[in-house]
Amino acid sequence: MADETISPTTPAPAPAPAPVPEPAPPPAAVIVVHGQKTEREIELEKQLELERQNLKQAQTDAAYAQDEARRLKEIQSQPPPSPAASRAKRKGWTLLHEEEA
Repeated sequence: MADETISPTTPAPAPAPAPVPEPAPPPAAVIVVHGQKTEREIELEKQLELERQNLKQAQTDAAYAQDEARRLKEIQSQPPPSPAASRAKRKGWTLLHEEEA
C-alpha cells in the first residue's frame, strides 16, 4: 500500500467543507458591547429617575409630618403652666414707680 493511487474501487476523498462564515451577532449583543441605548431605554430611565425623585420627596414629606406630629404630642403632653407660677415670675420684677413709693 505504499502506492496510494485512486482506483475505481476506492472512493474519492471528500472535498474539504467550505468554511462556514460566522453569523452576525444579534443586535442586542452589539448594543450591549457598544453601550448604545435605544430611545425606549432613555425614556424608561427618565421615568425611573422621576419615580425615584417622587419617592424621595414623599419619604421626606412623611418624615417632616412625623416630626411635626411628635412635636405637637410633646406640647400636648406638657401640663399648661399654672397661674401661680406666672405670678411668681412676676414677683421678681420691680417697676420703677413702685421703688420710688
